[in-house]
Amino acid sequence: MPYKEIKIEQIIFEPDVQSYCNTKDYKCPNYNHSWACPPVSPYLEYEVAKYSRFYLIYYKFNLNAYINKYQKKNSSKNNKEILYSLYSQYIIRDHLEEEILNFLKEYKAIYKEKLILWDGFCRKCYKEKLSCTYDKKMPCRYNLRYSMEAVGINVDKTVRNIGINIEWPQIEYVYRFGLVCFK
Repeated sequence: MPYKEIKIEQIIFEPDVQSYCNTKDYKCPNYNHSWACPPVSPYLEYEVAKYSRFYLIYYKFNLNAYINKYQKKNSSKNNKEILYSLYSQYIIRDHLEEEILNFLKEYKAIYKEKLILWDGFCRKCYKEKLSCTYDKKMPCRYNLRYSMEAVGINVDKTVRNIGINIEWPQIEYVYRFGLVCFK
């Protein structure tokens, strides 16, 4: 499973990152509709600093291989349609979740207290075919799954800071990242 142990100094916190979810040019559909998203998600720089070990878990997905394989099965779709289908199915995020859960099994006995920051919005309710309780003003029914961005981590700068070169726009590879912190 791909992961890197990193130091707290390598995690780049920037309060402005939380505002990227709601700008004049873009508004995330989960903004102000989820307990795990801004504007209600907390800025966790000081909370994360209370932990002693940090592991960046990641999943690297080969877009070109996926497109080529898909086109062999269904040549009528163009690259844009294929990518839309890929992203709408959450395939890549599901792989990251598997990686994080496998990583946690390996370290379960060593560390009892942990903080897990996922990528993207909290999908726990959606996986259960439910909607987030935020709009109904009810408490979260699960443990919140904050994303790194939602709590103020600049993921792009953090992963570049540890030597992972991601592409923007994503052409050849897509990465998904999670952060596991242990006390």
